[in-house]
Amino acid sequence: MTVTADPGRPGGRARGTARRHRGGRLRCFLRLALPFFLRPAGRAAALKFTLAFGLAIAAVWIGFERNAWNQTFFGALERRDADAVFRATLDWIWLLALLVGVSVQRAYLERMVEIEWRTWLTRRLLDRWLGRGGLWRLESAGGIDNPDQRVAEDARLLSSLTVELTLRVLLDVVELGLYIGVLWYLSGTLALPLPGGGSLDLPGYMVIAAVLYAGIANLVAHRLGRPLAGLAARQQHREADFRFGLARLRDAAVEVVLLGGGRREAGLAAGRFDAVRRNALDLARRHRIYALFQTPFSYTVLNISMFVTAPAYLAGQLDLGGMMQARGAFSTVVASFATLVFVYPKVAELMAVLGRLEAFEQALADRGPRLCPHPAGRAAATDALILERVAVTTPDGKPLTRPIDLVLRPGEKVALTGASGTGKSLLLSAIAGAWPHVTGRIERPQAGWPPVVVPQRPYLPGLALGDALLYPAEGGLPGSRAEAAGLLDAVGLGRLVADLDGPPRDWDRQLSPGERQRLALVRALLRRPRWLLIDEATSALDAEAETRVLALIDRMHPPPAVLMVAHRPAAIAACDRVVALHPAADVPADQAPA
Repeated sequence: MTVTADPGRPGGRARGTARRHRGGRLRCFLRLALPFFLRPAGRAAALKFTLAFGLAIAAVWIGFERNAWNQTFFGALERRDADAVFRATLDWIWLLALLVGVSVQRAYLERMVEIEWRTWLTRRLLDRWLGRGGLWRLESAGGIDNPDQRVAEDARLLSSLTVELTLRVLLDVVELGLYIGVLWYLSGTLALPLPGGGSLDLPGYMVIAAVLYAGIANLVAHRLGRPLAGLAARQQHREADFRFGLARLRDAAVEVVLLGGGRREAGLAAGRFDAVRRNALDLARRHRIYALFQTPFSYTVLNISMFVTAPAYLAGQLDLGGMMQARGAFSTVVASFATLVFVYPKVAELMAVLGRLEAFEQALADRGPRLCPHPAGRAAATDALILERVAVTTPDGKPLTRPIDLVLRPGEKVALTGASGTGKSLLLSAIAGAWPHVTGRIERPQAGWPPVVVPQRPYLPGLALGDALLYPAEGGLPGSRAEAAGLLDAVGLGRLVADLDGPPRDWDRQLSPGERQRLALVRALLRRPRWLLIDEATSALDAEAETRVLALIDRMHPPPAVLMVAHRPAAIAACDRVVALHPAADVPADQAPA
């Protein structure tokens, strides 16, 4: 099935596109939040968040009491009442100590919620990416850059930013509920003189001024901060590309040195960093534009409150203590109502994170042939692997190979040949169940399936050698340790027997390509397969070593059925028969995939 993007209505406006993006991000957020908070561990995290919110409300109450303290303290100063000033000072110390304890415990609970949610998010994304065929789906479909960043960095940012912003908004709502009534009460009624005589009574004028001031500030903040989300997403993408390039260079260090490519690689890395730098400069300029608004707004809130409350003080409606309390209430109402001004950069970052995770989730969605042990086929009625008119295609259905017929019976060894790039590796992947894009019919045997696959590029995880030979299983070496030692000795790697129970190592760095290929074959034989698919897994061996290693397959009891991609005479001679694979008529051999 071909996957195509929904183009939407022809001539759709940008606003419609923006609404669809926002709706998609909201749905993505709900998929990544609700399943966690509805399970037992998530409910425990929700309880911690509720406790953190309760402590935050306590902090708001302490702030409310401190605001009322202003009237007591400054009123005492105005009366020159030394005893009242001393008692107010003791009250201030007690409130400060209580605020510190509440704030510290609240911050700890927030971190706990973030860690627990991030743990679940990371495991969920890893499971979808690595455990359900998503790894191959992303690699074959393309279009998703740096999936490792989405698992590692975006899961962290989603949990931390969501907890922080949610708590901030809830607290602002609580503060508004507490202070807006106080501010209305302290505002009294302002008599505005009218032209030609008379006046207009304006009750609660401080509340009206606070709402208008904060509302205008929110609109300006949105206007100035809107480009931050796109720039933040682009920065994360370019930073990840830069890190990936450096990591890839480290893995190919020997080859780069032998080719004398150090200067060239330095230039390429500098080019990738230049992309990072250019976008960082754009982001810094946009942050500067935003700061030119946010900074004076932050600094002037308290001063504006002084000007707004001055008429009530001058009219005798408020004493000095009441004016100081009204200033605090006005500043709090403005800050709570203008939340967007203070958090817009973080909101933009959260939107960028959700955009990346939404694309990641969509790429992993089941929109095409699902990866499973038996795509495009079924279990065979006979104990044989049967291919009838099977051809490998691209994800959009374009044929890459000519149809092939093949019957592989137990104990047989068949060599699959063809020009380099014909599509032999993809055919083996299709038989194994990793590449779903095929036509024709594949019947797989019931007994002994799935097969053991030995890829052309061996993968050895950074574990102890015994665990690396067991991979992907866990628990202990299949068979006996003596069997593993015997196979290592038989393939010329007897010196590694002592490492079977040794510490974890980076085998890809410590072993040559030929040694890694021999270890991969040992790992396959230790699993005692009934069906063995080998993809040029002896290409790095000399002819004598290749013959010796392949002979080990014949010594197995019972010997497995082997389908082997082969080019070299020793590998072909070890097989019972040869089947040739040809590229599709419209795909030149030098342009077809492996």
